[in-house]
Amino acid sequence: MFDPLNRVDWDLLHRQKLALLEWLSSNPRPEASLVEALWGIIHLLDALQDDAIAEGRWASPDDHIQEGGV
Repeated sequence: MFDPLNRVDWDLLHRQKLALLEWLSSNPRPEASLVEALWGIIHLLDALQDDAIAEGRWASPDDHIQEGGV
């Protein structure tokens, strides 16, 4: 993983990704180009989060929920 990613606030990034997902699901007809751009960003965030989890830098709050935790 890149060194600058050592300083990422992973919890904040996760909340921001969720906000994008919420916006996409609550807007019935956004422009196609905007939807495509936002999905690209969301997929990038997913990949970064997956790497952060794999390297032990971050634990997704979603994992705790699925396991019955908080």
